[in-house]
Amino acid sequence: MPEPRPSPPGGRVPLVGPAPIGLHLSGPSPVRPGAADEPAGSGLPQEAEARPGRHSARESIPARLAGLAGGLSDVTGGMGARLRAAARAAKARLSRTLAPIAGPMRPPPDAPATRVAAARARRRRRRAVLAAVAVTGLVATLAYAARSSTPPPLTRETAPVAAPGNQAPGNQPPGNQAPSDQAPSGQAPSRQAPSDQAPATGDPVAPGGPLLDVDLAPLPGSLSLTDLGTRDWRDWGGTGADSFHRKAGGTGEIQDPGGERLEHNAGACDLQWTDGTPTARQEGTRAGVFQRGAGKSFTLGVTGSGDVRTVRLFVGTFSAGARLDLSLSSGGDPAVREVALAAGDRFYQYVIRFRAAPGERLLIRWHALTVTGGQNDGVALQAITVS
Repeated sequence: MPEPRPSPPGGRVPLVGPAPIGLHLSGPSPVRPGAADEPAGSGLPQEAEARPGRHSARESIPARLAGLAGGLSDVTGGMGARLRAAARAAKARLSRTLAPIAGPMRPPPDAPATRVAAARARRRRRRAVLAAVAVTGLVATLAYAARSSTPPPLTRETAPVAAPGNQAPGNQPPGNQAPSDQAPSGQAPSRQAPSDQAPATGDPVAPGGPLLDVDLAPLPGSLSLTDLGTRDWRDWGGTGADSFHRKAGGTGEIQDPGGERLEHNAGACDLQWTDGTPTARQEGTRAGVFQRGAGKSFTLGVTGSGDVRTVRLFVGTFSAGARLDLSLSSGGDPAVREVALAAGDRFYQYVIRFRAAPGERLLIRWHALTVTGGQNDGVALQAITVS
């Protein structure tokens, strides 16, 4: 049985276990090595210097915690190194295991690297095949069109009907041909067919029957009545309201009943001729005749011969609206063209193709519908040709 420990001087019992936090102890300082060599008289009682203190450790609580943290770091550092080494070893074993399997499935050097590249290659091949098919079809179509483009031989029904006349090919001087590239003021240009052929669509009735067709042709700055009127022509004005010029040695197919007229010199086209009478040669005239007021008109006729004839009529309006009425004396459907009312001077070239039996006539009437109200408003007549 141990002996009871004597009570310390002063009657104080030493604390057992850790002191409460914040408790300040006033025990003596621990004995340091070498304290025995220190001289006496250090200021402390000898009993106090020799008494050990329970809470006089050489390190504080933070220092102990730092020591514990250092130990944990050493432990975790060692465990991390061991884990990394184990991971490297597992990766090496996995690589050695998968090497025999991945080797045979590696694609050849010239194969597409990905599925996207393979899809692109398939699309390129498909486009190449489609292009080849398209080119083959185009070549076959062109070959078929070339075989089909040869026109069939003309028969009696489809051949153009040539109009008889005394015009020799190649005798027309250059620069005096019929106009084809200028439209009259206020009118849309239209196609001008050759003067010696029937319309391209053929006759509206059986070959040899009546024919009546009209078109509006461009009006150039000048033209030759000699070239256009191979059979006959006539020009009005120049030396008075009742004056006119005609083709010397013409067929006389043009009929003009005359009437009250006024002369003008406002035409939009210079008319020329080299076979006229009473003036044999004219380098360019814009003279003509006109009538004032609404309802006034010019009436002309051209005799038929059973062949196709081409008539060119040169007329105009002075601030008026007008209408052209065409008909055959033998009957049939008439042809009508109208010009809307507008201010100013306007001139037109109408190309008329007709066929009438001998003794029958083409009837022409150009008359004013309305006028704007000026003193000289009305319709004008300049020239006519037959070929």
